[in-house]
Amino acid sequence: MKTSVIKALIVKDLKETFRDKNAVFWMIAWPLIWLVLTAYILIPPGLDQPKSMSLGLINYDVSSSFPVNGSVLVRALEEAQYKGVKLFNVKIYEDRASLIEDIKKGRIDAGIIIPENFGENLTLGQAALEVYVGAKSVQSAQINRYMLEKFIEEFSKVASEEKITWMMKFIPEEYVPLDIVERFLRGLAKPINATFIEVLPEALISREAWIGWYTIGAIGMTMLYSGLNIGSTALLEEKQKGCLRKILASPTTPSELILGKILSGILSLSVISVVIIVFGVFVCRAKIYWNPLRVEHWVVPAMFLVLASLSLGMGSILSLGVRSVRGASSLSVSLGLILAFLTGIWFPREWFPEWMRILAYYSPATWAVDVIRYVIVFEAEPAEVAHYIIGATLTTLVVLFIGIVIYEKTLRKYLER
Repeated sequence: MKTSVIKALIVKDLKETFRDKNAVFWMIAWPLIWLVLTAYILIPPGLDQPKSMSLGLINYDVSSSFPVNGSVLVRALEEAQYKGVKLFNVKIYEDRASLIEDIKKGRIDAGIIIPENFGENLTLGQAALEVYVGAKSVQSAQINRYMLEKFIEEFSKVASEEKITWMMKFIPEEYVPLDIVERFLRGLAKPINATFIEVLPEALISREAWIGWYTIGAIGMTMLYSGLNIGSTALLEEKQKGCLRKILASPTTPSELILGKILSGILSLSVISVVIIVFGVFVCRAKIYWNPLRVEHWVVPAMFLVLASLSLGMGSILSLGVRSVRGASSLSVSLGLILAFLTGIWFPREWFPEWMRILAYYSPATWAVDVIRYVIVFEAEPAEVAHYIIGATLTTLVVLFIGIVIYEKTLRKYLER
């Protein structure tokens, strides 16, 4: 096996691949487009900052004889802030019909109607509110509902504390110590005082880090459909151009041709990966947490190599069912994109219904991507993901071996004609 021959085949394939505008679009432009859309739509700048919502208000409790009335709630809504951002842009309405009409037409996000005797009921018992939440989209409806629920919950806590303080003034302490009564009342108002502390991996505490997460997904997605395409068309393209017979008539052996095709495919996918990472880091401001001084982080390029080899092997198997380059390319891209979306490589598998997660759980391509993410995001030790590493590597070796056998049989049949 001559190294010079293999090198010549690799250089030839790389030149042809990156001169093909269609190939460049699908292998480079398409994943970059997806990355930009994700960075500025799914994870837009300022995502971690609080949002303001437009809120309509009708206050029917303005002339209460009690010290507390609906104006207290209105003022609290107008002054509510989080991280220096005003949470509610309040607009006062005079009638219910106008309020609901504006919510339906999307002019405001939500509305609150404060009924008569709100302050009296809040002081002496339980007050009621009418809350209307608009639905410009499923996501906005959920966010707006959550914001209002949290505000009302916090307002209720403050009201409970004030009511307890006010009530304590009228309770005699002859029979039960006041501190016991106060503790009991506060426990009645809030039986469990839970403190929630969000613990995130260091690699996922910023927007840039999440874009880095999706950058890995973009590489995985591209390797899938591009690897399938390269593997399935490797021999078909040479045959269609009339070069296959000339190559085999030269001193080049079938083994050299097969090895050259595999290595050129791996190099092409490696170049694509570098381009995506550079674009993600310098254009989309992604953070890639990879440290070459950490031994366990070298699992990452190894898994990229496994993923590239796996997709090439799958592509060679796919070539059995196609007869033209166009058919192979169309099938490869379609199948690769479907697999990328359904195996948890792009969309987290936790988003899927249970029956759709089966493919993600048993996909060796997903295992390889999971190893990369676990190591550089969650700082997992190789031993913790050893089962994924072994599973993905063994599957790749088997698939690649089958692919090489298919290539050899294809070339043998061609030579016998």
